[in-house]
Amino acid sequence: MPLDLQTISDRMEIDDLLVRYSRAIDTKDFAELENLFTPDGEYDAGSLGHPKSAKAVREMIEGAIGGLDATMHLVAKSLIDVDGDSAEVRTYLISQHIRESTPGPVKHYSIGAEYADRVVRTADGWKFAYRRLDRMWKEGDRAVIVRD
Repeated sequence: MPLDLQTISDRMEIDDLLVRYSRAIDTKDFAELENLFTPDGEYDAGSLGHPKSAKAVREMIEGAIGGLDATMHLVAKSLIDVDGDSAEVRTYLISQHIRESTPGPVKHYSIGAEYADRVVRTADGWKFAYRRLDRMWKEGDRAVIVRD
């Protein structure tokens, strides 16, 4: 089925939103991270938490990774189903977490997961209204991500 120009543009903008999210986390630009969610946006991160506002999402993520030496969130191509001013998005992810002060020889913790998102068009562009992290596998030392 051929895509019209608006759908192509929307999909490119949504893809950019996904990349900006990963970059905001990995550069610890938590103000930008908060800006990527609608004010009432929620994030179901399983055992990490389920905040229900952009500010609360920022606080959860900042608390979880703020003390790490580095992270890298690699996202794969997404399945994007645009329906007017909203879209459902599914994206695979591999995230690396590094804390050099972790006791023992292993200083990293990695997860493979899938994001399930609902994004909406706003006056400021596409934003996350809902994000869910579905973990699929893990590797390394979980102590890396345990908060001090």
